[in-house]
Amino acid sequence: MLVCLMACTQGRDSDLYSNPDVERSAPHRLLVEGAHRPLGVGRDIPRLSWRSAVDRQIAYEIEVASSAKKLLNDSADLWKSGRTVDGRSVAVPYGGKILKSAQNAFWRVRVWQEGEARPGDWSETGFWQMGLLNQSDWKASWITSPIFPPAPSTPGLETWLKATAADPQFNDVEKVADTVKRLRDVRPATYFRKEFTVEKPIKSARLYSTSAGYSEFYLNGEKIGDRILNPAQTDFDKRIYYDVDDLTELLSVGKNVLGIHLGNGFYSERTAFGLKKLFYGEPAAISQLEIHYMDGSHQTVVSDGRWDSRPSPVLKNGVYSGEVFDARRQITGWANTDVQNEKGWRKAKLLDSAPTAELVAAEMPPVRRVRAVKPKALLNPKEGVWTIDFSQNFTGLPTIDVSKLKLKEGQTVIFRYAEWADENGLVSMKSGGAAPRTKQVDAYVSDGKDAEPWSPTFTWHGFRYMEVSGIDNPPPIDAFTAHLTRTDIKPIGEFVSSDPLLNRAHQTALWTFESNMVSVLSDCPIRERNGWTGDAHAVVGMASYNFAVTPFLDKFLGDFRTTDQIAPTIVPGRRTRSGMVDWAAAEVFLTWEHYLHSGDISVIEIQYESLFEYVAYVESIADGDLITNTSHFYGDWCDTLPEVGMARPLGRCMSYSTAGKLTATALIVRVFDQMSDMADLLNKPEDARQFRSRHDAMRAAFHTAFYKNDTLGYGSQTANAMALQFGIAPPEKSKDVSLAIANDVTDNWGGRSSVGALGQSWLYPALSDYGHADKAFGIFQAQGPGSFTYLFDELSGTSIWEDPTKFPVGVAPGKSLSHPFHSGYDAWFYSGLGGITPNPEKPGYKNFYLSPVFPDELGEATVSLETGYGTIHSAWKRQNDGIIWEAEVPLNTTATVTLTGTENSGYEIGPGQHIFHLNTDGEMIEHSRGEN
Repeated sequence: MLVCLMACTQGRDSDLYSNPDVERSAPHRLLVEGAHRPLGVGRDIPRLSWRSAVDRQIAYEIEVASSAKKLLNDSADLWKSGRTVDGRSVAVPYGGKILKSAQNAFWRVRVWQEGEARPGDWSETGFWQMGLLNQSDWKASWITSPIFPPAPSTPGLETWLKATAADPQFNDVEKVADTVKRLRDVRPATYFRKEFTVEKPIKSARLYSTSAGYSEFYLNGEKIGDRILNPAQTDFDKRIYYDVDDLTELLSVGKNVLGIHLGNGFYSERTAFGLKKLFYGEPAAISQLEIHYMDGSHQTVVSDGRWDSRPSPVLKNGVYSGEVFDARRQITGWANTDVQNEKGWRKAKLLDSAPTAELVAAEMPPVRRVRAVKPKALLNPKEGVWTIDFSQNFTGLPTIDVSKLKLKEGQTVIFRYAEWADENGLVSMKSGGAAPRTKQVDAYVSDGKDAEPWSPTFTWHGFRYMEVSGIDNPPPIDAFTAHLTRTDIKPIGEFVSSDPLLNRAHQTALWTFESNMVSVLSDCPIRERNGWTGDAHAVVGMASYNFAVTPFLDKFLGDFRTTDQIAPTIVPGRRTRSGMVDWAAAEVFLTWEHYLHSGDISVIEIQYESLFEYVAYVESIADGDLITNTSHFYGDWCDTLPEVGMARPLGRCMSYSTAGKLTATALIVRVFDQMSDMADLLNKPEDARQFRSRHDAMRAAFHTAFYKNDTLGYGSQTANAMALQFGIAPPEKSKDVSLAIANDVTDNWGGRSSVGALGQSWLYPALSDYGHADKAFGIFQAQGPGSFTYLFDELSGTSIWEDPTKFPVGVAPGKSLSHPFHSGYDAWFYSGLGGITPNPEKPGYKNFYLSPVFPDELGEATVSLETGYGTIHSAWKRQNDGIIWEAEVPLNTTATVTLTGTENSGYEIGPGQHIFHLNTDGEMIEHSRGEN
């Protein structure tokens, strides 16, 4: 019997909203561009969000003023929206007067609850400040260093060069010699400083700054902010991100000093991949400090030819090659008014022209050290060599208390970083491959004092093991720590179950993803560090459930717009190629995924022209209604091999089980499906009609070309999963196709999956959506090569390997050990076991689906997801011959519940806590409201 109380779909605490004498809660958590009181907003039309403290908002009113006083006096001079009938409270576009550079905006919002004639209370006052919207707003000049020569050769430097350029995997003598020459030519990083005077009390001070190359900015000797590896990688000739810092409380009346420490970053990369085109130019920086005084006057301090510069102690630095730091060259107080050793400073050089077409306000959080990682073991694989085992493969920066190493002046310590080591601790760097040309190696040269802990400034590493050499005695393990280092987007999802192996698979997916988000969705941290587009769409589903990726996607989609390539394989950057339509489909899928999870239609509006160009290219290379040309796809990359160590018939990591033309065609069917939906949303009916027509034609062609009557499916697990999840398989054949997957898992793969990068996201829902949740869950419990137990127990993997069946146990692997494109399975923990999926008709979780599955062998699962409207909670547990499922729906949202065997499945429930009593098969017995 189904019990659905009337309270399910009516407002929670309805008396609170029907009684005009009862105080009503105001909207809260006011955000602009996803941030609280942001500075430097760069969008002409900012996006406003809030949380409504009502069960169902039916209208809102927004007021925006140029001052808080005007706003509170009901004199909003920038925008008065009036009563706007709209239930949304996320990504609402500003609709007032045109905003100017550096303009302050104060805002508030109030809402109407359904059934109420009067609005609720006004929210507290929110705030944002615009950035520099026009290039003409920049009065500062780009400065670079005079051409300081490369550091002279020393025994320690030669040791670093040899270790960094080593190529034991391929032993290419000419390549090694060329790499050594390139590294030898790398110049030191540069210090810049500018002394200036503040003569009277300050009202406000904003620093606008950035660089071509990595930089850190200082005020009076203190680093400004905690961002590192900044600015984010972009197509630097097209756009460079700038930052805005509030220095109001940091400046003092009297003398002050601005400082810049400038390194190479991706902008000045000289060695990687042997590609000269990666080098944009010498590093440069720009800085503009705007000071407004209490008396109404104004002062601007800009970067120009009057700044002083000199080489820093960072003698070598490269994103791929690591860093050499000579403590003997440190300048005490270099960014202070009491700088010592003022000799050697030279005037900065002005660039003749800007290194970029446009300076753009940073759209996403910066890279930061987000989590400490402590070493677990110290190994001594051979004389004079020690290996620090952090027990977890991750991307990060070490911090070393060099005072504990007891070094002599001039003594050079070499640090090599690796993902793999044998049982004795002897590291192998083979997983770094040969393509980058260099290995991850740092060097520290002691000044005999080593008064401060040391950490690299302009590079980062992917590693589990850190090899230490050049020291006289075993290092104390407590001299070392490290931090997971990534773009600091917020975690929003949580998953935990009663099964330890499932939990470990989840945590492993997170470690791998977090290790590949240093300003781009990259493929691997030890080797390429590139934003491979296919890797991005393979992982975007799991990413959207676990992290607040919308600002990350804003940036990444911008990289598609600025690339010179059509259908690019990598964005941003100059190491890429065009024409791989299965990889470049990411632009469509990321746009749609962004819209689904954020509810922000502007992302489609901004991206649409670029998407259209991509689709036009797809049409130009299509073979009728199929994609058959092998030069235009990669396929289901690095799928499972049936035997460990066997050669792949098509070479590299080409798919063993699934034809590339099949996956490419399936993905393009999905492209046309989503493009038609996006055209409809933008009221482009002719575009929508054409896209739908192409979708239908290619869908039919796919079925005709690849369906096999003898197996009642399309071949491999990936082929069948895509056919189901992309709506290609005819409805009457869907159950048979899902059964074909289940049989293949059991009969041909011993309970394991055979999918590669493209199949990971679709396999598990393709099973569980058609009654095979037990089979999907069983994949995580399976044994043998290619299984999770094999990765964890046999290979000792702590992150997801690129090709885990390629290298036998105990053999140093030659492919990456941190590749997130295999982590797409993690989305199923939320959408399947938690049952949470967004509704495209009401995106951003204004309405969402709740439809969990309950594998027989799993005792319980708990999932939560923070959305723009609030936190969704879904938790179930088997007990007493049944299942208790608890779900919580945020205010101002609804959920559509679908459960097995429920007569009224698909009914809507409102905000609050809900308790469902189910039988052991997941069929509904009773539904009631919980305590609110």
